[in-house]
Amino acid sequence: MALVTLEAVGKTFRGRTGSWEAVRDFTLDLAEGEFTCLLGTSGCGKTTVLNLLAGFEAPTTGRILLDGIPVRGPGAERGVVFQGHDSLYDWLSALDNIGFGLRLRGVPKRERRARAGHFLAMVGLEGQGAKHPAELSGGMKQRIQIARALAADPRILLMDEPFGALDAMTRATLQGELTRIWAETRKTVLFITHDIEEAVALSTRVAVMTRGPGGTLKAVIPVDLPFPRDRTSDGFMAVFRQVHALIHAEIVAPPARAEIDA
Repeated sequence: MALVTLEAVGKTFRGRTGSWEAVRDFTLDLAEGEFTCLLGTSGCGKTTVLNLLAGFEAPTTGRILLDGIPVRGPGAERGVVFQGHDSLYDWLSALDNIGFGLRLRGVPKRERRARAGHFLAMVGLEGQGAKHPAELSGGMKQRIQIARALAADPRILLMDEPFGALDAMTRATLQGELTRIWAETRKTVLFITHDIEEAVALSTRVAVMTRGPGGTLKAVIPVDLPFPRDRTSDGFMAVFRQVHALIHAEIVAPPARAEIDA
């Protein structure tokens, strides 16, 4: 049985000016220990899918199961890493930010500081635990977010374009670090991105969505390449071209009726 099942999931948002369908009939299984990148054009509903799985939103149709149990809201078994770093607490040190979730769960101070220190070292920031967010670079803040999510020991890690706002060099470095961390922890990961190269570099498979509104799953491409990945290799480029063709077809496709009427 899959760890996570999204079964014919749809989400319609309603506002003052009407309603719009963000996701339609989305079905996907996530196996234990799998690293899946969810990829698609802007507005296809990638982040909506992540928010539904995180429990931040409820599906309008369909259902989401975690270990066979319906997802009804947020839970500690799902760790979330956002694109920005606004979720860090400015008044807490890096170490205390990492241990914040453990504190809420009543973990004793000595234990949570030990666990926070372990994950601080795992993300390559050993010795930086006393610094506050204002003293950290954007890349370091993202590492703290990843460490905080891992410290809570979730079943699945949900990552919403966590490197999207970083410069190219920092982004490449953190992609390598994330690959190393995944190899060590074997956490199940759902990683949202619009970057094809990033998706092929990180994942064990790439799930491609159709264009929005009302985006759905178009195809799932396995990425059976060894880590660390050589981005110039024939195998890498073959997967890149396959995914690129799927995305390009969505970009040049005629607008959906919902877009014409908007």
